[in-house]
Amino acid sequence: MLRLGGTGRKSWPLICSIISHHFFWGGHLVIPLPLEPLFNIPQAELHTIMETPLEKALTTMVTTFHKYSGREGSKLTLSRRELKELIKKELCLGEKMQESSIDDLMKSLDKNSDQEIDFKEYAVFLTTLCMAYNDFFLEDRK
Repeated sequence: MLRLGGTGRKSWPLICSIISHHFFWGGHLVIPLPLEPLFNIPQAELHTIMETPLEKALTTMVTTFHKYSGREGSKLTLSRRELKELIKKELCLGEKMQESSIDDLMKSLDKNSDQEIDFKEYAVFLTTLCMAYNDFFLEDRK
């Protein structure tokens, strides 16, 4: 059971978007009824409702994925080409990545070997980047 006590009204859109990615049953989205009306908030308003830097960062990570997903194939996954474009346009390290590095990254992220990166696989990539950034900042403080 997910416990959401102590969260303010402004956090509900983020919580709802997280829940929407995790409540699937038989391939169908299952939304708890009390939360259903909150999914009607336009995405532009979502950014203004969420005020904390961490909430904005989370929203950016999610919206960046969906900005590139679905241009080829499924709207819920990134193809190799979409992943490459996301990395090249959204990350400074993308400018330096060679084609072979993109291929290696794709292979390491694509845990189910379907030649696409779903949101969970993308989240693993972002988590790994966050850990690398943290290590960099820790080294810098020594």
